[in-house]
Amino acid sequence: MTCRMSVSVLGLVLTLLSGCTTLRAVCPAEGGRPWVEVRSPHFSVRTNLDGETAEEATRELELLRQGLLQAWAGTFDPPGTVEVIVLANHSALEDFTNVRIEGFSATTADGPVLVLAGNAYALSEAPADVGTQAHELTHYLSEFALVRQPRWLSEGLAAYLESIILRPDKHEVILGGLHSGFLAHVLRSGWRTLDELWEWDGKGLLGTAESRNYYASSWLWVHFFISRHPARFDEFQTRLMSGEEPRQAWEESFRGAEDLAGELHAYVHGGRHVTYPTITAPLPPVKSPLQMRTLEPAEVHAIRAQLFLMTPGAAPPEERLHHAEQEMAQALKEDPGNVAATLLRIRSTVDPSRRLGLAQQLVERHPDSGQAWDALAQALDAAGNTSEEQESARLRAVELLPDSVSAQNGLAGFYARTSQPEKGLTAARRAVALAPGNPAVLDTWSTILFQLGRCPEALSAQQLAADTLHESTPERLRRTVHDTLARYEAVCGAASGVPATAPAVPTAAPGVPTAPGPSGL
Repeated sequence: MTCRMSVSVLGLVLTLLSGCTTLRAVCPAEGGRPWVEVRSPHFSVRTNLDGETAEEATRELELLRQGLLQAWAGTFDPPGTVEVIVLANHSALEDFTNVRIEGFSATTADGPVLVLAGNAYALSEAPADVGTQAHELTHYLSEFALVRQPRWLSEGLAAYLESIILRPDKHEVILGGLHSGFLAHVLRSGWRTLDELWEWDGKGLLGTAESRNYYASSWLWVHFFISRHPARFDEFQTRLMSGEEPRQAWEESFRGAEDLAGELHAYVHGGRHVTYPTITAPLPPVKSPLQMRTLEPAEVHAIRAQLFLMTPGAAPPEERLHHAEQEMAQALKEDPGNVAATLLRIRSTVDPSRRLGLAQQLVERHPDSGQAWDALAQALDAAGNTSEEQESARLRAVELLPDSVSAQNGLAGFYARTSQPEKGLTAARRAVALAPGNPAVLDTWSTILFQLGRCPEALSAQQLAADTLHESTPERLRRTVHDTLARYEAVCGAASGVPATAPAVPTAAPGVPTAPGPSGL
């Protein structure tokens, strides 16, 4: 999970305030706004903004996605849909946490969930502050282009693209503007060396000040490389796209480059004559069909339960679960068969037999719900059932949810556990295409490859899984990935360098879609 501490208050459209009893994110029955869901080709937006603004927010997210893709010269179009929760203002988000944040992202079995606070959309007179959205979307998109990326590169690229400026009227996007906050930080406090940034992946949770220094330093080095060493930086990322080990890719790409530290110092302290290039790229128009519906009260309570469980902050797990339980109870009181609320209840239930009973009831109520069938398959697995019943549930889930990472990876994992790798190959490949940076997905993919006797590819895939582990990765998964990697290294020998995945990736690296133009401090 990543989050940005609030540095500015997002503007509110005044018309949103007229006639409104409250902006808290509660259901209409409790005096809140009506909630809607707007679906587009790449986003599912649930929000308590009014319908017209919700549609505009969704269109602008599609436009932002289109603009960010130009960092890769617009040469790829990742599959899948991103779930987004947009709350009307910061106060609404503060109901769920004890820190002030603009938004955050969390990772679920089906990919990222972006949570945004404050109306950053539909501002007709002033440009929208889209830094949080751009940062989190960059993380999601870059996983498809650069599956094997060190943390400093991942965070540096995300920060680099925070300053994106969309100019749809001119059909252009400007990338790489100065991040004023991070620039001020490095001018005031200095920055980490590149060797220190390479060690960031192995560090645990850092304090606020130290963490900010790593983020600011990553932005600075990426901005410097794109501006001063674009060809080498391009080669570095191209090597990462082909699955090369990151440090080796770096050494090969920057072989012969001397005194990078001195160059960077001059880049920062060179005076007013130093220019900081930006990149201007074409921005194709976005024409996205939208579908909107009003959410039921039970669905709103399910969203609130989800937010209590995953919003950053120091609230202890017991307190979070208590609030979430209250919301789930109210949701099921409103609608005993509500899919979203029942899914949360199933996932928070420890007893396997109880989980299985709830999942069976959910499938009986909603036989056409892929999520219900996926939950049943998981409950059967937790109960030790590896028979045809679980296989049928997983096949039905994949049929109803072809773009679900959870369903595809679950089916592949079932065939891996039952030693039927030939059957699991298609699902495993699809899961990797949908989530190339997910360590659990890569772990399953490597298992299928290993069982098929494709040892070098299995080892390379498992190394990728280890490379994508993050500080928020559950410890159990972390141990599994490392234990399996050690076993494959013993059996398969040294990594062969064979690319482990085959998702569609761009042919041009981020940062240099067009010749950059200078911009002064």
